[in-house]
Amino acid sequence: MGRFFQAVKPMSHHDIERTTEALRSAFRLDTKNIQMVNLMELVLPEVLPDFEFCVLPDAEMGGMAGVTAVGGEQMIILAESTYVALCQGDQEARHVAAHELGHLVLHSAQTPMLAKRTRDDHRVDPEWQADRFADLWLVPTEGVRKCRSAKHVAAKYNVSDELAERRWTEVKIEGIQGELF
Repeated sequence: MGRFFQAVKPMSHHDIERTTEALRSAFRLDTKNIQMVNLMELVLPEVLPDFEFCVLPDAEMGGMAGVTAVGGEQMIILAESTYVALCQGDQEARHVAAHELGHLVLHSAQTPMLAKRTRDDHRVDPEWQADRFADLWLVPTEGVRKCRSAKHVAAKYNVSDELAERRWTEVKIEGIQGELF
């Protein structure tokens, strides 16, 4: 409490989910195991003329796996080790790339404001938003509904067991709540 952070326009889980669905539809992407390398290197430069994708040596990234420039620029930069892992289909690297895509999509048209944290409202936290975007981008709700288990989710979408379990639980709870109300 009391620390300063960069606040962005509030977005709910459902706002972010609608954004991922619209983007997936606009890019005509198969929801199963999205190829993040192709998206970064081929699709985004084609649809966003000002977009740049860069890979920098790990030593120049200051310990960060990835970073996104928003505002005047549209650029995603990945650490070399993250990029190599992404090319090999690594689950964590895929999440990093999807997280950075989330910043690009959700925050490019915004100027974050410095705010003092007085309450824990994750809806204005750009990192929470980008994490939710990555989760929903990599593991869409409709796809989870067609799976038999969290293990099935992990295998189908090439994501970590932790992410698969989280999305499996969210979708199942949402389904139970829908039946009750």
